[in-house]
Amino acid sequence: MKKPPQLILAIDTSCDDTSVAITCGPYVLSNVIASQTELHRQYGGVFPTVAKQAHKENIAPTVLAALKRAGVTWEDMQAIAVTQGPGLAPALEVGIMCAKQLASEHKLPVIPINHLEGHLFSVLARPKPGGTPWQQLGSALSNVSNALGIIVSGGHTLFVQVQRIGEYTTLGQTLDDAAGECLDKIGRMLNLGYPAGPIIEQFAKLGDPKVITFPLPLTTIKTYDLSFSGLKTSARNLLEENGTTKVLQKQELYDFCASIQYSVFRHITYKLGKVLADHSFAQIWLGGGVAANATLRRMIRETIRVHATQVIDPKLRVPYSKKLCMDNAAMIGVVASFKQAQQSNDKQIERRPRWGLGEN
Repeated sequence: MKKPPQLILAIDTSCDDTSVAITCGPYVLSNVIASQTELHRQYGGVFPTVAKQAHKENIAPTVLAALKRAGVTWEDMQAIAVTQGPGLAPALEVGIMCAKQLASEHKLPVIPINHLEGHLFSVLARPKPGGTPWQQLGSALSNVSNALGIIVSGGHTLFVQVQRIGEYTTLGQTLDDAAGECLDKIGRMLNLGYPAGPIIEQFAKLGDPKVITFPLPLTTIKTYDLSFSGLKTSARNLLEENGTTKVLQKQELYDFCASIQYSVFRHITYKLGKVLADHSFAQIWLGGGVAANATLRRMIRETIRVHATQVIDPKLRVPYSKKLCMDNAAMIGVVASFKQAQQSNDKQIERRPRWGLGEN
């Protein structure tokens, strides 16, 4: 007899977006995100106490919206998944408390998930086939082994070897700012507003990335680690004269954005080239907010192509929707579908703001 599919309600409140999703194995039945961008724009970044209060207000209606869009009820659910960390402690607390309350009310197990695992496994998510009832989906989970995960986001930039679910080796990571954080900070120098990274991406399309040459960091060390603080300092030095920020003309601004974006991505692909020269992988996965950037994807594909051989020719996998690159609950539900055997007693789940990938 065919095993019935397992439906999971997933919750992510790791930073400033409240997200709830319904997943069935790798299939995404709904993925609702309540954005807080406008609330934090006046601060130029995420204000933790404001984020926590907004999560409290958004979480209940977001749960209801996810169930309604998926066309399911609580009676259909088999488990609740929730982001335990890493992330902002006050924000994580709201999601975890909600998961515990719902688990108690509906007598469901809770599966705690690492947010970074979510970004890794976001590439395995699939859209629900149109017209197919969820009862006919099954699990259809992908076989996971020997993949290189690349996470590029506002809070993290790292290369991870994925042996199998739950077994990871961090090959290299940023020693300071993350790539997205670096671009956001430079965008604030340019008075581009919040969040600045997507605006830099749009302006870069109109500019010439070769107009300004920024230094390539960490070329004298043999590790795969990255560093973006030097690029941020170089950008500030170019923009400031006698303690004041220069006003750039329109084309100068476009060229500056194109040049700094290219330099941030060149650093990532330079280190990726070193990783690929020393290791072989069956697949390469790209996740995280910055992974939605088309220029980054192109540069990574070019780097993979350079290092491909007749025997080893890994393909780049990215999430099927750019919505899955940002913080979202669907990716949390997909990871949870692999981990249903590891369901926890919900009383043991506490927030872990600095939870490293692969840490118990």
